[in-house]
Amino acid sequence: MKRLAACCCLFLNLLLTAHVACAASQHTYTFAVVPYYSPEKIWTLFTPVVNYLSKTTGDKWQLQLYPNHAEFLNDICNGKISAAFTGPVPLARAYEACGARPVLVALAQNGKPVYHSVFVSSDQAIRNLRDLKGKRVGFFKGSTAAHVVPVRMLKDAGVYMPDISPVFLGSQDKLVSALLTGDIAAAGIKESLYQKVSREKLHVLSRSEPLPNFAVCALPAFPAKARERLVSSLLKLKPLTNARDRELVSHWDDEVKHGFVTPDRDFLVGVFRIRDMFKDAGNGIR
Repeated sequence: MKRLAACCCLFLNLLLTAHVACAASQHTYTFAVVPYYSPEKIWTLFTPVVNYLSKTTGDKWQLQLYPNHAEFLNDICNGKISAAFTGPVPLARAYEACGARPVLVALAQNGKPVYHSVFVSSDQAIRNLRDLKGKRVGFFKGSTAAHVVPVRMLKDAGVYMPDISPVFLGSQDKLVSALLTGDIAAAGIKESLYQKVSREKLHVLSRSEPLPNFAVCALPAFPAKARERLVSSLLKLKPLTNARDRELVSHWDDEVKHGFVTPDRDFLVGVFRIRDMFKDAGNGIR
């Protein structure tokens, strides 16, 4: 009888533990991506990422889409976004506004946590940045690769905003489309995006210095255990060296398909250097 009672108690404890674990896992966390592509494209490329997180962390994750930087940043700071994948400038702004911290940095194809912006043109008569004076030049407002750094590159070449006709479009994809149709003469975009489009139609005018890569960030209020599971889940992927992992991420966006590292102490230094460029870009760098 005592043994039966003990077994019943053990069974009830197991049920209670399972119920608590199940209840904890029912909380849904939100993953969001800074809108550098159209919402439809982000949905296609990042849904597999979120599905992977739900499968490997034991937590429920959902993908949240945003039409612009302002709403994206607002929801980071009001806690509607649990974890966000974002570039240096939005990260710096969220850090300053509400204390969002980077927890992971994406690796590029070369295994380094940096990337480059490239100024490209479809007009073969344009061979350098100085040739852009008087031309329509495209930007994606607020983007590190497609606004902040390109404005700095122009300044370094002696070309200022009053010297060109700026055209602001809603994503880097739209910049590429405008380049290919000839609606704009040139634009700055991420090098990884340039590598995916027709190189026969676009050529590089200038390439930036190495820039701190995109990062996954979260507020300090994001539960520590959930953060640890998120970080561990993405860190264990080694697609640059492991064929099985490479196959797993084959349909993910290029920005997240090479793996992650934790940020070193110099990462935020680079982020705030880009932030300072952003402030200059907002003033037109005159």
